[in-house]
Amino acid sequence: MKDNSNALKSLSFEEKKIFNLLQKNGRLSKNKISSRTDIKLTTLNYVMEPLEKSKMIVESCIGESTGGRRPILYDININDFYIIGIDISILYTQVVITNLKMEILYKELFNMDDSYTPCETVKKVVEIINRAYANLNLSHMKLLGIGVGSVGPLDIKNGIIKNPVDFFADKWTDVPIKKMLEEKLKHPVIVENGANAAVVAEYFYGVGRGIENIAFFNCGIGIRTGTISSGHLIRTINDEEEAFGHMTIDIDGEKCKCGNYGCLECYSTIKAIIKNISKKIKKGRHTIINKPVEEIDYKDVCLAAEMGDELSIDIITDAALILGSGLSNYIKLLSPKLVILTGPLIINSKLFYEVCVKSTLKNLNSTKGKSVIFNRCGYFSGDAISIGASAMVIERCLESGI
Repeated sequence: MKDNSNALKSLSFEEKKIFNLLQKNGRLSKNKISSRTDIKLTTLNYVMEPLEKSKMIVESCIGESTGGRRPILYDININDFYIIGIDISILYTQVVITNLKMEILYKELFNMDDSYTPCETVKKVVEIINRAYANLNLSHMKLLGIGVGSVGPLDIKNGIIKNPVDFFADKWTDVPIKKMLEEKLKHPVIVENGANAAVVAEYFYGVGRGIENIAFFNCGIGIRTGTISSGHLIRTINDEEEAFGHMTIDIDGEKCKCGNYGCLECYSTIKAIIKNISKKIKKGRHTIINKPVEEIDYKDVCLAAEMGDELSIDIITDAALILGSGLSNYIKLLSPKLVILTGPLIINSKLFYEVCVKSTLKNLNSTKGKSVIFNRCGYFSGDAISIGASAMVIERCLESGI
């Protein structure tokens, strides 16, 4: 695969401004491009010429007349370039092919199990990309970049997945995922914290457009968090996306995998829900879930709760109440305007989402609570991390500083 990322990286400052404007907004006349970039019209023609020559931007259509000649509207070229986004999570890995507007051209997902070591995962990802390449006839298009949004902890600079503890397969320690993919795909790869990638996708292209302060929470095996404050991505120490999940809410609580006691993750995650319902069933509580205890998964609990199973409702409610308590503390600290709750628990349980939001609002004062917008699943839902990985390719090329 030929590396075309330099086509974007090598643009001048003014060229990047124009590309960024059209990529985020699209279909603008030269007059509007000039006014929104502060580039004089006389200079704009000169600056836009190489962008048009390289086909990074194209004449899109003719706009409406405002009294004179109808203006030509310009946009980025969505037909000649593509980006690969990869989401590596505990439960699944997903690959998407997007155009430069973050519109999905191809998507394929596989569930992670104990057979998917890092080598097998990379092998499967390459198979999917080759299949997409054939199905979409991508040979006539240019690959702008490959992005990976991964579960952490990570060494982002070197593209290493360090020591996650919940993968079903072995060997997920100090995995040089960037190097492994680059060797197979023959193209540079960038690696980013998955939740950070997702919040960037929602900020630029989803429900967060126009909002400067956003908090994104992916609730699944862990609680993964990405936050943008005043238009800037907040990075935690060592880029830990699960730092929020290890907020202590009960100093005398259960021991967490991190070594501390009473972390939020001990109570409000998939593993906690499965553990708690198994414990209750073994103690004699009735449930409509007709499975051996060891085979029950979180989807069974979510579905049973929606069907009115009292035990499942109790388990999900307790988990959501505790998450709401932690969320209220986070909101008091960072004051996000928009809070996006997503991930397997939110996607599969409306009850979990509703109880969590009510609990959060109850713990906030009335003024703070009224200023926060809650959103279930965001614009991209389960695709947020993979699309965010594609989006991060653009932002790294533009050196936006997000």
